[in-house]
Amino acid sequence: MSTKTQIEDIAPQQLSQADLKPRGRVYPSPVTWRDQILYQLLPDRFSDGKEDQRPLFDHNNPQQYKIKDQAGWMAQGTKFVGGTLKGVESKLDYLQGLGVTTLWVNPPWKQRKDLETYHGYGIQNFLDIDPRFGTRQDLRDLVDAAHDRGMYVILDIICNHSGNNWFYLDDEGKPSSTMRYRFSPPYPFGGWRSGQGEAITEIVSAEDGAWPKEFQNLDYYTRSGEIGDWGIATWEDPLSPFVEYRRGDFYDLKDFNLQRPEVVRSLAQVYQYWIALSDCDGFRIDAVKHISTQECSEFCTQIREYAYAIGKDNFFLTGEITDGSIAPAYIDILGRNLDAMLGIVEFPNQLTATAKGLCDPIELFCRYEAFSAYGFYQQLGRFIVLVMDDHDMSSRPKKARFAADSDVPNLYQQIAHAVGIQLTIPGIPAIYYGTEQAFDGNEDYHDYNVESRRFAEDRYVREAMFGGGFGAFATEGCHFFNPNHPTYLRIAAIARLRNRQDLIGKALRRGKVYLRESCYLDYPFSLPKRGELMGWSMILFQTEVLMVFNTHGLENRGAQITIDGVLHPQGSHLTYLYNSNWDDQQLRHPPDNQTVPVKHDDDGRATIEIELPPCGMAILASTQ
Repeated sequence: MSTKTQIEDIAPQQLSQADLKPRGRVYPSPVTWRDQILYQLLPDRFSDGKEDQRPLFDHNNPQQYKIKDQAGWMAQGTKFVGGTLKGVESKLDYLQGLGVTTLWVNPPWKQRKDLETYHGYGIQNFLDIDPRFGTRQDLRDLVDAAHDRGMYVILDIICNHSGNNWFYLDDEGKPSSTMRYRFSPPYPFGGWRSGQGEAITEIVSAEDGAWPKEFQNLDYYTRSGEIGDWGIATWEDPLSPFVEYRRGDFYDLKDFNLQRPEVVRSLAQVYQYWIALSDCDGFRIDAVKHISTQECSEFCTQIREYAYAIGKDNFFLTGEITDGSIAPAYIDILGRNLDAMLGIVEFPNQLTATAKGLCDPIELFCRYEAFSAYGFYQQLGRFIVLVMDDHDMSSRPKKARFAADSDVPNLYQQIAHAVGIQLTIPGIPAIYYGTEQAFDGNEDYHDYNVESRRFAEDRYVREAMFGGGFGAFATEGCHFFNPNHPTYLRIAAIARLRNRQDLIGKALRRGKVYLRESCYLDYPFSLPKRGELMGWSMILFQTEVLMVFNTHGLENRGAQITIDGVLHPQGSHLTYLYNSNWDDQQLRHPPDNQTVPVKHDDDGRATIEIELPPCGMAILASTQ
């Protein structure tokens, strides 16, 4: 039976009016978030719920819906294009079929009417939903519908800055959206931004300035101007709240003065309100690097205490930290700060290079070395969200999805099996929308004859999955929700194994990982090199699940792969749980009679012998 929780239509104008009593059902948290598969989407770019009015993109005929107006398509990418929360709800079958257990929804909060901040990070009213995405009721309906299916919802929040809601007064006495950074004194105020983008002295409508009313207090903002230096000097403490990138504006997005406890309390109350209203299950906190560890801890503690009080005992808090050297300082195993960091600094490039055969696999797997504290925490799998692609691609030299600039014949398999690595190593995997349809968004789509400067290049990794005027692959008028796509089918097949409730599924979610030595052409056993077969195991107690992946994009590869000789005696067999060679029907309904014998060498080493096509992958385990 579907749940329908009615909530109030009108947003409160001030925090003192915000009711923190939960509306309707309070859905319980999962036991552990490492059991989940996250799926990140931008509300504006995912679905408008009208795909039945458009044809499905044919990956075998990619030219069919190619754009005719490059300039128009590029311009669309910088604007709201029409995705909605109702559209997201309409695709829960599609997402659950992929194996997704948790939605990660980019900010749905109310943006400025006069600006095209489609990404959601320029909030004008912290207590309302942007009408271009839908209504407050639409958000609650989405969360209820997900919960009815046993799925969870994480919302993307911002507590570092507000939108471009007011002006500075420049040196000539004119209003300006930005000023050059200075530590002190605060710049003079140049007026609130009206709903038409003009400077006004007083807020007279809900479209003017910032809301709720508490955020109309100028002392809530540092007023230090735009960040100019995003790094730190050698003499600075990288964790200090007083470095430039923690006090300055994020471009024209106005920085909150989190040194003031009342500002942190107000922001915590904002998001406590959204937990009460939406029944969401966690937050992804934006721009955590720009918040000090102490301020982040204070905010997280207030959120977590509220969640405990209403019965959400494992409310998830993860955050964006784009500097790997400081990221561990925000993780607190005692539960006083973030639960997990987003793996967006080193991991995306290590995973990409490994899957494409561009680096030795140990460069990825060394993060799990047991002799270091860092490796121990990584093995636990609770403290990192594994990200390959996302909406920022901040770790890449240019904005580009995994599939960009690739001409390997088995590209669809390569993409699926890169995600397959995410799904079969310790950590909380996150799939970026469109990956399962082999989206190849990248800034090479930018035509400098149309726009002469590099600007808003992240638009090209934020394609509209429902089509419209900014479709993927430079298309328009077609959608991409194809559950029969070769990449979708393979990710779904691997995710199905990970989501199993038996020992095989538990080993994939909660086991320890071991990169396996291999041997080919009678060479000595050694750890695999780039472009060769790569084997790794996930072991939980007496269950071993073996993954094998051909990292060569053009040639078959074969090898003997080491496995645990105690768990697999001479004469035993491993059964194929997944084989990328299977046809579509076998991917949906795996055969259970395909096995490979276990051999024991004279020195006691246990191995299996396997050969895979370019970019091929297999998953095997004992089913006896």
